[in-house]
Amino acid sequence: MTGIREIAENYFNAMKAGDFNTMYNLKTPDCVYWLSGEGSWPFGGYQTHENQAKLWGIVADRFPAGMKMKLQAITADEHRAALHVHIRGTRTDGRIYENNVMLLLTFTDNLISGLYEYLDTIMVNELFCGPLDHEKN
Repeated sequence: MTGIREIAENYFNAMKAGDFNTMYNLKTPDCVYWLSGEGSWPFGGYQTHENQAKLWGIVADRFPAGMKMKLQAITADEHRAALHVHIRGTRTDGRIYENNVMLLLTFTDNLISGLYEYLDTIMVNELFCGPLDHEKN
């Protein structure tokens, strides 16, 4: 039987590789996805599948070289795993996105049933949702 820590690491590795099929298969069909900053930026709060796809589309469009992710630490028990992740990417206009993120994963029957992401919402809103430097007037 696979442990919670191993499942969490597998999810991180799939996320790092952009392997959406593996990410999907490690989650329950009704997995909850929540981002910090509810009400303060367009993607804060609970996410629909459509919103998640839109967010990943923005990342792919604005950061064509992708995001470099490094797992700094992981802590797990029989129901939860907390991952400290460092993320860095270069936007199409050369601006750097660099963030330390905490992911809290909750589990049901060895599948991720909740994904809660805590991050610097001011920076992510500016670089993901704000204008690119060449669009500013």
